Amino acid sequence: MEAIVFLITSLITFLAGVLAHDLNNIKTRKYLLHSDKIKKDLSFVILSDLHGRSFGEDNEQLIDKIEALKPDMVIMSGDIMTAKDPFFSIERGVDRTESLIKRLAEKYPVYFGPGNHEERIKWEQWKYSFSYEDMMRRFKEAGAVILSNQSVDIDEYNLRISCLNMPEKYYKKGNKGLHESDMDRLMGKARAERYQILIAHNPEYVPTYAAWGADLSISGHYHGGLVRLPLFGGLISPKLEIFPKYSGGVYHKGGKRQIVSCGLGTHTYPLRFFNPAELTYVKMEKEQSNGITG
Repeated sequence: MEAIVFLITSLITFLAGVLAHDLNNIKTRKYLLHSDKIKKDLSFVILSDLHGRSFGEDNEQLIDKIEALKPDMVIMSGDIMTAKDPFFSIERGVDRTESLIKRLAEKYPVYFGPGNHEERIKWEQWKYSFSYEDMMRRFKEAGAVILSNQSVDIDEYNLRISCLNMPEKYYKKGNKGLHESDMDRLMGKARAERYQILIAHNPEYVPTYAAWGADLSISGHYHGGLVRLPLFGGLISPKLEIFPKYSGGVYHKGGKRQIVSCGLGTHTYPLRFFNPAELTYVKMEKEQSNGITG
């Protein structure tokens, strides 16, 4: 009996330690890509699903990690704030996002693509003390380039960054799927002559992003599946699907690349097991060296 109690206690202690570690420590995941479409090498970091958290005072730990990487730009791929969290003020999460953008924008171009939590402020306006427009105005004034079914061309690199801001129905169970024609309707066609980066928060439609023409799509949303298991990957999606196909990592579709960030934060259920908070770093080279790493 004592042995059983000892084993159970040890297991609980171990799991509690993993949970505490993965919630409060940031792992940098690095990828190396190449394309002869770009004019010169560049690098960027991806921040996804921070959900209003702060790593250290005013996100000092997160900013230090970004500065150590010396990126050329920062891409925020959605849910940097949270619209649904019982543990702290949603307004405080917006304040933290604004402060983070302001500090980063002093050193790097910051491209901001909304996720479903930013969009929820618009979908359910009656619940909040501020409007979607006011929130986005604050983020823009802090220094972010806001992309909402919009694109920006960066001639220096022959790069186009676009953001798909999909309606609420595409996040819900039972939808009929997102099609290439839907993307054309929402945001226009891809630019084949430029290296086309697409910010698309929901990774469920990765094949459609590739078919649309995204050389690289960037997603998050699944938080790495909350729990990550060897061989299986992420355990569960926000739709409660077991072992979702695109839970985190790099994927290949039709000669295109897709990066799904495991994200930095949580909401509602503060769980991360074998799945530490993730800062994603991408180095892009004009000439191929070692392919893709991760």
